[in-house]
Amino acid sequence: MTDSAPARPAFEPLNDLERLLMAAASGGDEARAAFEAAVPGAQLWVLRAPGETAPDVLSLHTVDIGGRAATAVFTSRERAETAIDDADPVAFEGRALLEVIRENRAVLNPGHAYGARWTPDAMAALIGRPNPAPRDRAPTHVTTPVETPDGLVEALGREFAADPAVRAAWLAAARWRDGEEGFLLDVRVAPGGAAVPVLMNRALQGVALDVRLDVVVGSPAEAAGAGLEIVAPR
Repeated sequence: MTDSAPARPAFEPLNDLERLLMAAASGGDEARAAFEAAVPGAQLWVLRAPGETAPDVLSLHTVDIGGRAATAVFTSRERAETAIDDADPVAFEGRALLEVIRENRAVLNPGHAYGARWTPDAMAALIGRPNPAPRDRAPTHVTTPVETPDGLVEALGREFAADPAVRAAWLAAARWRDGEEGFLLDVRVAPGGAAVPVLMNRALQGVALDVRLDVVVGSPAEAAGAGLEIVAPR
């Protein structure tokens, strides 16, 4: 007789998103669609990677899925707190989080009875922004914006200028190979990096943004970027 695997703790829903998640697990297409529609507007939680101490650097905790790392995401603070010892969960709006982690895989609620596994394409579908092919990720045209969403320039300047690791930043109007238009934020950071996802999350709170906004991170040694100067080189 062999020992059975330890049973997972009972899963009692703690919020509306978790109720939708449970319904999606046993329901049909409509239940799954309702859960997926709720994710971008819901609050999601992530964890700092073990050993991370700098308050302005957010390296995210990952788990191994089939030999590959996947970002651990949770539907509530309580779920996240059980993942690792001395957990310090960080909350994001679902859309903002998926925007910055969607280049890699993610797993929702690892270690709990109800969750999901998301590929980069699945996360892109959740927020309605399909991942472009690698050759289409760099814009084909950038220029100084004539108009910008209300409050965007001010919010980006406030958050990025406050982080000493950010050495410069520019915001350009951009157009991509497929004809999509939006904005490109070009950020230059010091060795060791800056918490760009955290800064973006703070800056976009309260800003109505309904167009594509891509972020590229480079070295301060590179040539100056194009567009509006968000953080003057320093």
